[in-house]
Amino acid sequence: MASKASRRARYLPENKLEISLFPFLSIFLSVMGVLSFINILSSIHSPQKIKMTTELEAGYKVAFQMFSLPDGIIIVPPVSRLKKLQAVVDDDVRNDLADIIQRRERFINNVKAYKGALEDFAVEPEVDEIVDLLKEIRFINEEALKHNFLYEEFILFGIYPEGSEAYRKVRNVMARSQDAASISIGLEPLDANWTLNIDGTPTVDETQRSGQ
Repeated sequence: MASKASRRARYLPENKLEISLFPFLSIFLSVMGVLSFINILSSIHSPQKIKMTTELEAGYKVAFQMFSLPDGIIIVPPVSRLKKLQAVVDDDVRNDLADIIQRRERFINNVKAYKGALEDFAVEPEVDEIVDLLKEIRFINEEALKHNFLYEEFILFGIYPEGSEAYRKVRNVMARSQDAASISIGLEPLDANWTLNIDGTPTVDETQRSGQ
């Protein structure tokens, strides 16, 4: 039987080695604070560039892009996969698609040829133009479905912080349109410090430097 002294010894507090993490945490938090400050300065003084590609795809779904800016919208319609759809449809539809492709290519070429700040290329969306675009996208999607061709255009909105007015105008038209009922929609918020660039078109900063 254990003695009284030995039983008591089991309940006495043991001297344990304790290590304080305060110095480590203090240094870690200080480093994180400095890195966060550097990141903020970098985002302010070195605006990031968004490269707007005309062919943004996710499987068989292809984005019809609308960038909503304070002064209006810039549309970036797809063309490449649409040409493949053109090869499998009937002759009358093929001619309609040829007109759409030609119109889209002409618009994209105008965007690429624009020498000023790309943000200035934005235009106020007109109701009739939005309605025509919705009919065009619905027509393309229905023909692709009819011919069992894996192709579907959806509208992808890229919205700047002060570009919500143009976005709301487009969405209001879509809410009253039967053509828009079958069209999928995507949304991508854009940072105010990001600049736009499409296929080699000069960015705002590049344009300003070339003019100096």
